[in-house]
Amino acid sequence: MAQSEYEIDPGKITSNTEETSAIANISYEIENANDNNLKYDKIKDQIYKLKRYNQFPKNLDYIDSYTDPSTGTTATAFLNKDTGKVTVGMAGTNIHGDQIKKVASSLVAPSSIRPSNQDLKDVLGTMEDGAADLAIGVGLVNYKGKHFANTQQFIENLQKKYEIDTVTGHSLGGRDAIFLGLRYNIKNVVAYNPAPLEVKSIRNKLGGQLFRNTTFPDEKYLKELMDNYDGDITKVITQKDGLDYLVKHTDHLTCGDVLRINNGQGHAMENFLGEKEQREIIEELMLVKGYRDANDKAFKALKKNTEKKLGKIDEIKSKLLQTNGGALSSSQQKLLETLVAFSVAEGLSKMVDQELQQLKNMFNLMDEKFEANWKDAQEASDIVGKHLSYPEKVSALDNGGVNESKLATEPHNEIKEKLNKITDLSKKYNSYLQQIEKSINEIVAKDQQLAGQIGDLI
Repeated sequence: MAQSEYEIDPGKITSNTEETSAIANISYEIENANDNNLKYDKIKDQIYKLKRYNQFPKNLDYIDSYTDPSTGTTATAFLNKDTGKVTVGMAGTNIHGDQIKKVASSLVAPSSIRPSNQDLKDVLGTMEDGAADLAIGVGLVNYKGKHFANTQQFIENLQKKYEIDTVTGHSLGGRDAIFLGLRYNIKNVVAYNPAPLEVKSIRNKLGGQLFRNTTFPDEKYLKELMDNYDGDITKVITQKDGLDYLVKHTDHLTCGDVLRINNGQGHAMENFLGEKEQREIIEELMLVKGYRDANDKAFKALKKNTEKKLGKIDEIKSKLLQTNGGALSSSQQKLLETLVAFSVAEGLSKMVDQELQQLKNMFNLMDEKFEANWKDAQEASDIVGKHLSYPEKVSALDNGGVNESKLATEPHNEIKEKLNKITDLSKKYNSYLQQIEKSINEIVAKDQQLAGQIGDLI
């Protein structure tokens, strides 16, 4: 490897590192590689070598990445070879400490070693990320702004070729991941110590009373995205994350379930790569993944079984046509049509029952999360509004769209309502199946030859 070529540093990543935390971590290095003009093939080769030396998950293939030259925002895409789906990682605030020191020293002491062009470029990148952080505070980062315009085009180009299953990121990248997940309705978002979508407190301070009760267009848009989003957002936060501590003292906008890891660690992404952290992350993410995988597996099995039954019905039809000289009696025609209806309805009924069982299993777990989210909101209000009475805190939360009804009661009722609807649908399918089975029995009761041919189709 040439001395001038940038070398991607995997840090604490191993071949067993959980997928989203590995990608969120390596995204910083991909950004550094792009900033150092490392070509696509070189990045791909280095990722391949990391996998060979057990320094990156072997099932993840590097697809592409994009660093916006105007904002420094970087998105990196990896294909999971096991699922055929793509995870996009967003790099966060990339602080180049050594380069900043070099540039600062050259300004203070011009006779010192001059920083290279790459040093200057890295410092500029840090400044761009810092500007993006500030833009969040005053509500200027939105889907129309340049911070996301080119990145969104990168995502849209990816979606033409792949299914993006997950988007992840850390810090500012976590905030970007949440936004892109909402914007494109990507079903899984995993954000590590994420920045908030918006910090209204800073904007209100800068604008005084002028902005205090104003709903900005981007804020309205974000809330619409949240209301229409039907995926899962998990925010993984370390015990001593300084950003989380600061955000709790502000009036801010965010969304998603929170997994708090009591590990005594701070903000850095590497603090999610220890054994304890990885175990808890995998356990949390597997709950939702397990639910989806179980449904997918059941669907494939039921689909295969239904197709098998329909194939048998076609065989019966062929035999009857052969026996009857190419024609079917009215009772035979009716039986075959009824058997097709029964097979399809039975498959759908079993699918509904499977979904119902999985939802019941998840219901109690999610119910606990809803209550925990409301508790977190109350704790945040205790920190921010120490001078307020309890009714005033509840009122302040409610004015910001945060209340027990929205965080706990409404989600609880929505799931309960869905369970009731699926239960009713299951009952209707079972009733319909009984009617069809009765019709089939009435037909075959008059024709023992037909009864012998349908075998185990009902």
